[in-house]
Amino acid sequence: MSQSSRVNTLDRELLPPSAELRQAVAVVCDLDPTFQRIEVEAGPLTVRSWAAGFPSLVRIIMGQQLSSRAAQAIFQRLQAELELTPQAIAAAPDLTLKQVGLSRAKIATCQRLATAILSNQLDLTTIAALSDAEAIAQLTQLKGIGVWTAEVYLLFCLQRLSSFPASDLAIQVGYQRLQNLEHRPTRKDLLAATAPLTPYRGAVAHLLWHYYRHLAQQ
Repeated sequence: MSQSSRVNTLDRELLPPSAELRQAVAVVCDLDPTFQRIEVEAGPLTVRSWAAGFPSLVRIIMGQQLSSRAAQAIFQRLQAELELTPQAIAAAPDLTLKQVGLSRAKIATCQRLATAILSNQLDLTTIAALSDAEAIAQLTQLKGIGVWTAEVYLLFCLQRLSSFPASDLAIQVGYQRLQNLEHRPTRKDLLAATAPLTPYRGAVAHLLWHYYRHLAQQ
């Protein structure tokens, strides 16, 4: 597959920013003009924005420690094989889930998530009404769902522009290249450096992912 074909496949997930996000980007660029370079160099911002609920959380679990392209390919095979409901995932044989590309750890995580929802241990509708900290605490009570997964869910699915997945590798690399840093920043470094941009750091995350995609195409 050509480079352009790979990029086009990935771009199917990308959408223009909402009006709220566009306003947040303007605030970020005003507070730190360095971020203005991103759309100058990478073109108009595009983002991932998914409906809240079980399928999207499964999609984010697919993305744990995988490229967006690989995660999307696995997710599409899973969608083709099963209806993405807690009932279907809980009932699916491990072999079926393995054959679409899920690792043993991700099979276990998806099954735990499905069981938690079916048993009312976890209610994704209720989570939408919680504070960021409370929502993250609810999600991360399940083994296999860490802070990164919870923060991405809040940002992509609940549109929480206060959510900043600072442990994300692409965000760290994007920030390193944008600021011409010698070393890739850690989560702690990024949280400290972007503290003045609170509560708009979700916009920072979207900008840095956009910048990283641009860098990956060069």
